[in-house]
Amino acid sequence: MNDEEWSPVQYRFTELVDLLVAFEQAGIEHLEVSDERTIVIYSHTIFDLEVDDGSLAETQLITVDVFDVSSKHATTDDPDPVTLTEPLIDELAATVRVDWERR
Repeated sequence: MNDEEWSPVQYRFTELVDLLVAFEQAGIEHLEVSDERTIVIYSHTIFDLEVDDGSLAETQLITVDVFDVSSKHATTDDPDPVTLTEPLIDELAATVRVDWERR
């Protein structure tokens, strides 16, 4: 595990999103922990993604927390969690064709 700690980042989609469908269509690995939480492996990073309203199958508001970054791909110059989480959010939103904003 990486000793670096990052703050969670909250995102809002412009429409309701089925994240389970988005993960499948985008080919993004994840492990559902509950109806509101999943662990995501994306771009050499492990994320904890939690739904803040609804469920993984129907949500607009999520919080993404960085669990760990591969030491080979860690960005020691820029530990900002936004640089780590936004590519994941971009891909999910593009897959289901919705816009998003960081809150």
